[in-house]
Amino acid sequence: MLNLVGEALVRHLAQDPAFVGIGPASAARLWERFGNELPRVLADGDAGVLSDVVGEERAAALVVAWRERQAHGDIVVWLGEAGFDIRLAGRILALWGVGAARRLRERPYDLMALAPWKTVDAAARRLGVSVDDPARLVAAVEGVLYDRFGEHHTWVCPEDLVDEVTVRIGEGIGDPVAALRLAVAEGAAIEAFGGFQPAGAFMMEGYVADRLRTMATDTPTGDLVARPVTDAGIDAWLGGDRGGDRLVLDPEQRQAVRMGVQASLGLLVGGGGVGKTTVLKAVCDAAVTHGQVVHLIALAGRAAVRISEATGYPASTIAAFLARLESGEIVLGAQVLVVVDEASMVDLPTFYRLLRRMPSGCRLLLVGDDAQLPPIGFGLVFHELVAVPVIPKVTLVRVHRQAAATGIPQVAAAIRAGTLPVMARTVAESDVGVAFLDGSERGQATLDDVVNVVATCGGWSDDLRILCPTKGGPVGTESINDCFHRYLTHGRDRMAGSGFAVGEPVMFLRNDYRLGLRNGSLGHVTGFVGDTLEAEFDGIRHALTGRDLEDTVLAYAVTVHKAQGSAFRRVVVPVAPTRLLDRSLIYTAVTRGREQVVLLGDRKAFDDAVRSEASAHRRLTGLGCAMAAATAARR
Repeated sequence: MLNLVGEALVRHLAQDPAFVGIGPASAARLWERFGNELPRVLADGDAGVLSDVVGEERAAALVVAWRERQAHGDIVVWLGEAGFDIRLAGRILALWGVGAARRLRERPYDLMALAPWKTVDAAARRLGVSVDDPARLVAAVEGVLYDRFGEHHTWVCPEDLVDEVTVRIGEGIGDPVAALRLAVAEGAAIEAFGGFQPAGAFMMEGYVADRLRTMATDTPTGDLVARPVTDAGIDAWLGGDRGGDRLVLDPEQRQAVRMGVQASLGLLVGGGGVGKTTVLKAVCDAAVTHGQVVHLIALAGRAAVRISEATGYPASTIAAFLARLESGEIVLGAQVLVVVDEASMVDLPTFYRLLRRMPSGCRLLLVGDDAQLPPIGFGLVFHELVAVPVIPKVTLVRVHRQAAATGIPQVAAAIRAGTLPVMARTVAESDVGVAFLDGSERGQATLDDVVNVVATCGGWSDDLRILCPTKGGPVGTESINDCFHRYLTHGRDRMAGSGFAVGEPVMFLRNDYRLGLRNGSLGHVTGFVGDTLEAEFDGIRHALTGRDLEDTVLAYAVTVHKAQGSAFRRVVVPVAPTRLLDRSLIYTAVTRGREQVVLLGDRKAFDDAVRSEASAHRRLTGLGCAMAAATAARR
């Protein structure tokens, strides 16, 4: 009879392609014959013993394959003993190498890097770890901090931490305060700013804070080619006549250009339609005129493409930029300006990696909108920096005539301020601006409502996108994508297995620096051959198979979080009550539209969301305190 180890081994032998000729039936026979001794028999390498069950040829191949994958097999056995999914074996081997099985038997709580506390704790208890074991108490503290990471926080207040540790270790089992002291002593938790942080977050926020404070207060230096731009120099450039094309900027924009060209670190902040792109183009022109090198980067590929088209200067994703830095293809130095567009999207680890690669003297301009959603990853940087007085900042607020003509910036500005906007109540294909339509089912939006609105807006096109607060639910991305897929691909050739058809919009769901794709990259299907999907993302074609194909989904509808950094001519937004619906999500959705935005569904849920606190303000981090501490330490 199969036990946990038997189930794991049979599945491993049957599914791993390294074990040629061993299927579920033969793997089950091996377990039936040898039982718990099967791992030892395989490790001994005696093909003759195995040949009675699977034949000489397959036995010989099995022995060789097991020997070559001994470490992997040991991990599978351990995972089976502990009741874990054996698919973790590859990741465990990559993390801890050939000694991983021995390490996990001695320190099972290390597996919390890959699995939740409840699962790991149950496995450790089965392996004989006592309820008051110090390793368990420390792991309980780490588990709370890891879970807070999952909620994007990098800091926890003491009361919450003690309460949650108490729940994990069990009421009356051990002292949660003592567990916290143990975790601090072992470096698993760091006391910081009146609370506690995981060691990694504390280190990253401390580095980012110290580095940015230094940049904010340093005087720019030059080199043999480029010198710091003087006030007279930038005044002359701003007032100059460039072939009859005189630059027209309002006072705020002129101040922003001056900051972008002169400051070691600067923030350019503003909502839609206030001219951030106009300023950014002027900054690039002025910097290049004065001998500086400019690198434009953004987290999302579509954002990089858009800013390149708007400014006329090349731009890349942050991932591609870092890869070129690490390969030596580009070198940063004094008076090089790195501009991060849509900086509100960038999480703490990405900012940390970027700053680690920037040498002293290299300048940084962060461009973004702090009313948008916080990053998908953990931490908070741009939103926190906006409130730091030591960092030079220009906030653009004046909506310009060309942008104002659509009506979108005015509605977005009202939402940004927490005020209910005035919106149209009907919609037509030729309309511009923002409309709100009540759902047809007691005020709630239905799939038919979404289909009808898209049809009214001119039908599906790559320049229209449906933006949803959530994946699930009656009008979540999953339901809408399935609906449009069925309607629009009926009778067309589809890829076997996945069902994709040529021309369908798709999204990639994983950061993959090898492919140059990030979680949220948008593209479309260009073809398919066998089990290979051909898709184009940001002008680059990719052949996707295996895991890459598994991480590719339809994108007629995407979540608002995944749409950050993108812009579309028309946007349709189903509005339904959900805990994720708040002011910043509504604001981010509305500002994705260039000409027309149609909100559809629950008006009360919309009103409540606009009046609610933005989600970024609910994210707990230590960066703001770290910036204050770094500033105080340098005085």
